[in-house]
Amino acid sequence: MKVTHQSPLADYDDLVDGGSKITAELPHYVAIATTAGTGSDVSRSTVITIEKTNRKTVIFSPHLIPTVAIADPELTCGMPPAVTAGTGMDAFTHNVEAYVSKGYHPICDAVALGGARLVWQNLPRVMEEPGNLEARANMMIAAMMGAIAFQKGLGATHSLAHPLSSDAGMHHGTANAVMLPFVLEFNRSVVAERLAELADLFGGGDIVKRVRELNQRAGIPPRLRDFSIAAETLPSLAEKAIQDGCHQLNPRPCSRDDLLELYRQAW
Repeated sequence: MKVTHQSPLADYDDLVDGGSKITAELPHYVAIATTAGTGSDVSRSTVITIEKTNRKTVIFSPHLIPTVAIADPELTCGMPPAVTAGTGMDAFTHNVEAYVSKGYHPICDAVALGGARLVWQNLPRVMEEPGNLEARANMMIAAMMGAIAFQKGLGATHSLAHPLSSDAGMHHGTANAVMLPFVLEFNRSVVAERLAELADLFGGGDIVKRVRELNQRAGIPPRLRDFSIAAETLPSLAEKAIQDGCHQLNPRPCSRDDLLELYRQAW
């Protein structure tokens, strides 16, 4: 984008309507995915950590959609297990958060349900059989479905995960995986029916327990302390999290204290 847009990247921040400054004057480009997580290859948004603010910044415009996207599952077979797990749970979180976000978009809802089901069925398979191309392809499809679904919106999980990456060096998808069960519990009172619908996709029962089960099957430890996140950093992380725009579409409103409490529960 900077080839034709000369302003500082912070000027294109979605929080300040930066997308209105992005024009069609962009070079054609081909996106080739080597992970199955973000779905950026079919998305109109990108997330960049800007050095000046050390904050993950969303840049959002239809002009950012790649000209051609290539999704070849063989290119994901070389991912280390931790990256396979983290990116897979990123795709899962995109689909789940999009489904419960407070935006109204029945088409995205349907896509999100399908994407979440694909991750549930295939992430454990690729963890057990890294060379399983069918499961790898399904994970890439799930990642693309998540990127389509989250055009509706995301939620507090992403606002909590972003500072864990920019400030504490935690893998983004892994941070999503750890925080998602706590945010789902936080949201339960306002989206109980939708959470029950999600749980039904995964065999029924309690959705929070089912998500923790998926994390366990993917080999992701359950607590922030397992990733050397220091307890004394949680207040500063909460300050960053409340500045992140994703929680604005969380189905239950979040204060800075709410986000801090979620970090403490996850710690």
